[in-house]
Amino acid sequence: MNINVLDIIKSEFATNLTDGSVLFEAIKSYKPSEITISFNGIRRISTLFLNECIGQYAMNNPETINDLKFEYPADKENFSLKVEDVIENALLGDEYDTFVDNALLSM
Repeated sequence: MNINVLDIIKSEFATNLTDGSVLFEAIKSYKPSEITISFNGIRRISTLFLNECIGQYAMNNPETINDLKFEYPADKENFSLKVEDVIENALLGDEYDTFVDNALLSM
């Protein structure tokens, strides 16, 4: 099944927490191998948005998250890097939180 982010959030800007929650609700009942998430038509994307949808989804499907497929706009190469980072950080869980806490303490 193809899930188009633009159709779900009704905006070219995938940047806020609420829209991330809306996308998460749309994809949470599917197995990663069953869907392709398309970012075609999206102009901006934020880590906040991705953490709320893809990060949460990765935490709920850690064994199979790599089966999830994505489509990106041709002119937005950085979208795939952001998605990969969010998945990696979500899978690190508490270890990632420790990295962030240590970085904040060192400031």
